[in-house]
Amino acid sequence: MRRVGVAILLFLLATACGGGTGGGSTNSEGTPKSGGVLTFALESELRTLDPVPSTQLVERTVFYQMYESLVTIDDKLNIKPGLATSWTTASDGMSVTFTLRKGVKFHDGTDFDATAAKFNFDRIASAATSPRKSELASVASVEAKDPQTLVLHLKKPDATLLAQLVDRAGMMLSPAAVQKAGANLGLAPLGAGTGPFMFVEWKRDDHLTLKKNPSYWGKAPYLDQIVYKPIVNDDARATGLKTGDFDMIRVAAGKDVAGLKTDSNLTYKDMPSLGFGGIELFHGAGSPFADKAKSQAVALALDRSQVLKNVFFDVGVVSHGPIPPGSWAYDGGEKIYDKADPSKAKSTATGFSFTLKVSNTPDNIQEGQLIKDQLAKAGITANIQTEEFGAILTDTEGGKFEAALVGWSGRIDPDGNMYSWFHTGGGNNQGQYSNPQVDKLLEDARATTEQAKRKQLYDQAQSLLVQDAAYVFINHPVAMQAARSTVHGFVLYPDTMPRFGTVWKS
Repeated sequence: MRRVGVAILLFLLATACGGGTGGGSTNSEGTPKSGGVLTFALESELRTLDPVPSTQLVERTVFYQMYESLVTIDDKLNIKPGLATSWTTASDGMSVTFTLRKGVKFHDGTDFDATAAKFNFDRIASAATSPRKSELASVASVEAKDPQTLVLHLKKPDATLLAQLVDRAGMMLSPAAVQKAGANLGLAPLGAGTGPFMFVEWKRDDHLTLKKNPSYWGKAPYLDQIVYKPIVNDDARATGLKTGDFDMIRVAAGKDVAGLKTDSNLTYKDMPSLGFGGIELFHGAGSPFADKAKSQAVALALDRSQVLKNVFFDVGVVSHGPIPPGSWAYDGGEKIYDKADPSKAKSTATGFSFTLKVSNTPDNIQEGQLIKDQLAKAGITANIQTEEFGAILTDTEGGKFEAALVGWSGRIDPDGNMYSWFHTGGGNNQGQYSNPQVDKLLEDARATTEQAKRKQLYDQAQSLLVQDAAYVFINHPVAMQAARSTVHGFVLYPDTMPRFGTVWKS
């Protein structure tokens, strides 16, 4: 999920961010009680409530309460049953058969079954454009064998398929609700989900409200309602949490983290990161970065450690590629742009200018200005253009940019940090980067289940795309959640997604 460049959302190494309550445990005190409204401050406004076209991290924050997937994860990233209770992969790897959970109903009262599941996969396949298409590129066809049996027939074996189905590619919506809503689905998905909370209303730029699903198939949630408020300003989010205007936040500026940790009225948690932050470059025709040497010059000129210190207050770690520390596929040796080298940058390419789109928040503007100053030492001019983050996403998705501070929230399988961003035609490859060698390596990594072999392939792919400066990696931020001490039972997951089914208020 794409995210704004500076906000601290993902997880860093726990040793680097210490303090607070350790991630993965619940903040549970006393006997849970039902009732209450939880107010959650989002870092930006959503653009859609439809998982098929969704590209924003904040959208997933809402989706995970309303919609459920065939499979899910626990807080250790182990894949667990969701709307599917079990699954088997054919001996040749060319199909996966799911046994679906009985007795599940959508919020509109219709049944969840294999026909409904097939509808959702077919809807992705028939979409004109969707990031989900590249996530399910291996799926040839979908068969509803009987009401409780769904078969995914594959074009070739895919070691990443279950991981893809944890997120939006595997989210199930009511066919009846989808058809009834029509073009309005992204604004008002009434009755569409199966999750513990149901959609009530969305007043754009003010609030989005969910309510308890009284007929939830699993353990009933405690909260009566969740109210999301889009609070773009980092200071306003942190202050609102401290004063009690908000019950929980998931994004804070680096300068605010120490204060959140030490506030006796709050509970703070963090975990190691799955994602990355940096500069997305457009490599298509007409862009300065159609010339690889100019991409490499930008990468050479940046002082990532200075950005980490001055902007993020050393919350996080410097990034050398798309795979974060802590992943089994991490390659710590790929550090060709580890230190700023303005002289080498000048000899690679100099005397050019480009426009850098930056989200219009203080920290992002600060990061953009620091990058501008660093590049100037190499004779490169970065013209800063500030926009609302949603507008930046619209521009990048339309190929209307040269460079933008846009990061990625990360996925549980390393494929999720590489294929969609750096494979030709990938669902998030708005930069139009294309390298046939990288494509082949990423395809081969999907097709083998041997982890050691996959790591070799990812190491090679990462080496190539980093050398090409396909994207200018700067940092791995942290995943965090901070809540009022009256909020209990929340668990911090490595994918940063809150799950409110266990949360209660005292």
